[in-house]
Amino acid sequence: MIRKAELKELDRLEQLWLHATANSHPSLSRQFWLDHVAQFRRDCRQASLCLVFTGRHNAVAEAFITLLDRDRIAYLCVSPIFSGCGIGASLLSAAGKGRLQLQTEVLRENLRTRYFLQKQGFVETERRYIAEYGQHLIQMRFDRTLD
Repeated sequence: MIRKAELKELDRLEQLWLHATANSHPSLSRQFWLDHVAQFRRDCRQASLCLVFTGRHNAVAEAFITLLDRDRIAYLCVSPIFSGCGIGASLLSAAGKGRLQLQTEVLRENLRTRYFLQKQGFVETERRYIAEYGQHLIQMRFDRTLD
């Protein structure tokens, strides 16, 4: 089931995010991501939309997507248990309803996410080197017609 996130779920979303980012970015330490937890929490509280996917018992968030500034995907994380089951695509579809475009940024080394986004119709629009990450940050965008 996909539904709007509740503030009380923030700790669970943080767990999903930490796991996803640490595993998707081998060149950056877990401590690097722990140092960014406050920003993650701030973004989730200020999000224009945050949707969660709940699994078996409709209680625990197993995946989520967060939009900032109406059309910018800040976070899209799926629990490893549900990876490859179409949950990410379902969250993208739900978040994109009523929007002509979605955009996001992904680090160069995050090949799995880049490939996933390309399969969903996202294209690279810009690439710039970010010293803090020690690699390029790739901006991607998806344009579509309204449903």
